[in-house]
Amino acid sequence: MSLMDVRIRTTDLDLTPAINDYTEERLMAIRHLLGASEGSERCEVELGRTTGHAKHGEVWFAEINLYVSDGGHFFARTTGESVNAAIDMVKDEILAQLRKHKQQERGMLRRSGALLKRLLHRE
Repeated sequence: MSLMDVRIRTTDLDLTPAINDYTEERLMAIRHLLGASEGSERCEVELGRTTGHAKHGEVWFAEINLYVSDGGHFFARTTGESVNAAIDMVKDEILAQLRKHKQQERGMLRRSGALLKRLLHRE
């Protein structure tokens, strides 16, 4: 399992143990996808209430800044009807970005391997 420094910050919200535990539990999916790595990752999470919207009722937001050991940076921000809904949606968005990034890396590795193989067979 990779080392991930998690920092949770709130805006207009008290960080209760229940919200903290829920956030940590959802971040396990990100840790799992990152897998074992030599470096460490930093995940900054911000949770809170949005202000100045015309919507009725409370609108919550969740934001994740993820810095991975290979120098990559991933960012997502979503809003939801509850803080838990916002956390779930932002986690899904970051996971989608990570999966796309990994797929692109794999494709690049395959293409470079195929090119090397063609070059070696020419000799």
